[in-house]
Amino acid sequence: MKKENRLAKEKSPYLRQHKNNPVDWYPWGEEAFAKAKKEGKLIFLSIGYSSCHWCHVMEHESFDDAEVAAMLNKHYVCIKVDREERPDVDAIYMDAAQAMMRGGGGWPLSIWMTADKRPVKAGTYFPKAQFLELNEKLHEAWSDPKVRKDIETYAARVVEYLKENAAGEESSEVDPQFIELARYALERGSDREMGGWGQRPAPDMAPKFPSVEVIELLLRYHLRHEDKEALGVAALALEKMALGGIHDHVGGGFHRYSTTRDWLVPHFEKMLYDNALLLPLYAWAYRITGNEVFRDAALDTAHWVRREMTGEAGGFYSAQDADDPGGPEGEGGFYIWNPKGLEELLGKDAARAVALRYDVTDGGNWSHRKGESILQVVQSIPSVAKEMGRGEEEVRKLLADALPKMYEAREKRPKPMTDTKVLAGWNGLMVSGLCRSYQALGEQSHLDAAVRAGSFVRKEMWRDGRLLRRWAEGDAAHDGVLDDYAWVVAAWLDLYECTFDESWLRDAIALQKTADELFLDAANGGYFYTAKDGEALIVRSKDAYDKSRPSGNSVMAQNNSRLMHLTGNLAYGDQARRTLEAFGALMGSNPFGLAGLLNALDFMSKDTREVFVTGKLDDPTTRAFIERVWRDTNPNRVLVVVTPEIGELLPPAKGKDLVEGKPAAYVCRNFTCLAPVTDPSKLDLSYDKPKPEEKSDD
Repeated sequence: MKKENRLAKEKSPYLRQHKNNPVDWYPWGEEAFAKAKKEGKLIFLSIGYSSCHWCHVMEHESFDDAEVAAMLNKHYVCIKVDREERPDVDAIYMDAAQAMMRGGGGWPLSIWMTADKRPVKAGTYFPKAQFLELNEKLHEAWSDPKVRKDIETYAARVVEYLKENAAGEESSEVDPQFIELARYALERGSDREMGGWGQRPAPDMAPKFPSVEVIELLLRYHLRHEDKEALGVAALALEKMALGGIHDHVGGGFHRYSTTRDWLVPHFEKMLYDNALLLPLYAWAYRITGNEVFRDAALDTAHWVRREMTGEAGGFYSAQDADDPGGPEGEGGFYIWNPKGLEELLGKDAARAVALRYDVTDGGNWSHRKGESILQVVQSIPSVAKEMGRGEEEVRKLLADALPKMYEAREKRPKPMTDTKVLAGWNGLMVSGLCRSYQALGEQSHLDAAVRAGSFVRKEMWRDGRLLRRWAEGDAAHDGVLDDYAWVVAAWLDLYECTFDESWLRDAIALQKTADELFLDAANGGYFYTAKDGEALIVRSKDAYDKSRPSGNSVMAQNNSRLMHLTGNLAYGDQARRTLEAFGALMGSNPFGLAGLLNALDFMSKDTREVFVTGKLDDPTTRAFIERVWRDTNPNRVLVVVTPEIGELLPPAKGKDLVEGKPAAYVCRNFTCLAPVTDPSKLDLSYDKPKPEEKSDD
């Protein structure tokens, strides 16, 4: 039995993965910093997360190695950080790494820093020999007083650079034309054959990430301008992902990203946040296009979340690992198939149907595993039926019966680990995703899961008016960052617009107030990433870039705009505008990185609608009004069901009465309302069309 280190007492599954390392790990905290200061040592900071493939590789090669551990323990104070638990720490040192490495970065993130947290060296994954050599040379340099002084001077310059960068650009007016410019750049940069946007230039164009905010921006543009090209680019990306290997056709949900241009070979980890963002996007795209592929992708993603990623109390887990148990060489083994195995499991006919539809061949389609295939849809059901000489319905039944059997068989394989910690912000994203998919598709199970998770966060992770970021094994800890507040406020607003339970609305307003007190930059606009009374790190920054999730500032801008339209309080709208203006100098130049802010800008347009429905919730006409709003494709609206009490909370709801005793709907724009309608079929939320004498923005 290996001796356990300090990380055995931590709640993070990632930190616990390292509890038996011979490295004398400390969690992030004053004990480690005090030791480094007292002993005059540098700190080695290693940041990663539980489902990170190369984090596992570096652990096996170096952190589990006695020679490496002896060297680290002798010369350094070693700290392990779960980047999902402490995104504030990760963000600062990733920025430092990118500055020192001139654009590099990734995980595991390896940082060497002084006892006062100033970084002196950065890297990512290192093979054992290189890691040993680097540490020996750095220790030798640090041991020389003259060289140490130079190192400290360099560290001070890095911190100064980070502070200057964190200050951001000067406030600038935001031009709606930014969206037009973004549409042009996004269409031009897309892969017109395989869909999506690659990280490298054509013809390689890989790896490819889902780019949810970018696709949303193009769909918004299409709806506003009836731009078929924007729709085509967005729909192609969505379809190629849904049909490709990045989509788990047996278990549901999507893997992190594709390592290949054609979306076949994924990086196999599954993250809650990716699926939280893709779920409502596919449901909305289905409403826009009627493409059943999009509906099916949304449904099986929600099914995966409810079946595999939900704790007993309703909170959502964080991730599923990329690696199979047994070591990093096993990545992807859980998900692959071959013709012989299919036939043994399913019988000849069903196996052939699966093989033809999902590209399972004797030679395989993955060079990493000869003779094995990653499932991807390569033939339509009519095409499979024709090749098999069978009817389409017979083939549909063969496939429908086969996939559950494949799932059951796959569950008996060594299964990648699930990270069971619950993160407030990520749960907020999934609650919003389930709410919006419920509205688009009408699946009650989606709303039920959203309510349970929203209630879990409210009960277990909201203490004394503040959010705690992480819950695990009954313990909630770590102050929430901006993202947590932004995504949870959005989730509670979405829960109100699904359930019309006013407690969600009241709590969203209260949480937004707390967020403003803790994070708002009242002088310059926008929100800081960390709270004003949070741990003193080397820099306090404001971030506008989306990365793999929409930026907290973009979601805060939209939350404030939604609250303005709900409450009539124009101060919310001013705050939303000032948040966008804080990053206005950037928005016109980087649509890929700031699509979230551009989506918020679109929401804040003059066409956003306030819809008030008056009537009892159990009245069929009231429900018809509500469902008509839910199914409408226009994303720029808020929805209120008027009750006697809601008028005190939302003044614009006052006076929105029944019409001749009948349920009615009031459609308003900037609180100027059209005449109420009593026939749900006449409810119209479409964008305004320019009058003949007016010029279009096109």
